[in-house]
Amino acid sequence: MKTNLIHEVFFILSVPFGIPLSNVSMNNYICNNIQNSTTMRKKNSLLLAGFLLLACGVSAQDGTVKVLSSESQARDTSAISAKAQEKYNLGVTAFEQKAYKDAAVQFSEAIAISPEFAKAYLNRGAANLELKNIAAAKEDFQKAVSVDKTLHQASYELAILAETENDAAKAIAFYGDAITANASESKYFYRRALLHFAAKDMQRAKSDLDAAIALKKDFAFAYNDRGSVNRELGDLDAAVRDYQAAIVHDPKLIIAHNNLGSAYRKKGEFENAIKAYSEAIRADGNYYLAYNNRGYARFEKGDYEGAVKDFQEAVKIKKDYAFAYNNMAGAYLKMQKYQEAVKACDQAISFAADYGYAFYNRGVAYEMLRELGKSCADWEKAADLGVGAAQTYFQNNDCSNQ
Repeated sequence: MKTNLIHEVFFILSVPFGIPLSNVSMNNYICNNIQNSTTMRKKNSLLLAGFLLLACGVSAQDGTVKVLSSESQARDTSAISAKAQEKYNLGVTAFEQKAYKDAAVQFSEAIAISPEFAKAYLNRGAANLELKNIAAAKEDFQKAVSVDKTLHQASYELAILAETENDAAKAIAFYGDAITANASESKYFYRRALLHFAAKDMQRAKSDLDAAIALKKDFAFAYNDRGSVNRELGDLDAAVRDYQAAIVHDPKLIIAHNNLGSAYRKKGEFENAIKAYSEAIRADGNYYLAYNNRGYARFEKGDYEGAVKDFQEAVKIKKDYAFAYNNMAGAYLKMQKYQEAVKACDQAISFAADYGYAFYNRGVAYEMLRELGKSCADWEKAADLGVGAAQTYFQNNDCSNQ
């Protein structure tokens, strides 16, 4: 009997239920794949495990103090008055002390003295971000770029702000401006790659990730994400190599272990897949997605008892994990444990009332239990929820006469 059962949780987008990830430093990030979103920028660039769900919110962008110091603006000395530079330096000091209102005042005074002081606009924009004055920050960054097109930091900030406004095209353009002004920042290429991936432009995403990796040889997230692009492009061997490279550069990057497992599974290398998922679980015993995926690999291998155990572990960690309950039902059906399959589907439906495949699978279980009326009702519901195979079962079993 056909059992179109298992719902796979894909990890290319890394967050299967649309939950945004929190953002932390690229130097110490360990993904657990289910964190809640905080601000878009805490330390360094936005880094997402797997690939690419963009979070929203605004605060300061980099781990280093965003403002440019007095030394960094030395080339402007001939055009900027000494008094403006003094105010600028006071603003830098205030910003470093997190006195953002005072910093904004000092930068404003520097601008009043020297209206073409581009870096003062940039730094006032950073202070305004910290103060949540988003519109003012955007105006400052725009002014900074209009005065000095080489000020790539301002273009980068404008790109981030465009992301918060869900304007991907504008964000891509601003990242392009930042790259034109300074092509040595790996994070500019990396973030633009994320947007290309979201737009399903895999070739451009891969090109940008290639550039990011060329600039930062140990960029574990970029290797991981390029692996996901290669999976989308159907190059599973390249995907495996990239996930392995990500793990070499950051053995604690749990999502890379998980993604490696998924690549192996797609290749039909189930033992390697199980080992990779097991590494993810070893790194984080609460990583229920990896339990679910390891269960699926075991299911495909034909180890239905092992699959059930993994699905059970997943729901111990996440009690409302409907996908794992449905997967459990699929394994029970293979084992001809039809009552257990019904109970697992009941659980899935209790947590996801519109889960069509759970109704479909329960219908299969009821059919095997000779409860055709219940099976027909479930297949009808599944068909209404978009499961095409359910309509076929409904018709083939003459359910319209039940």
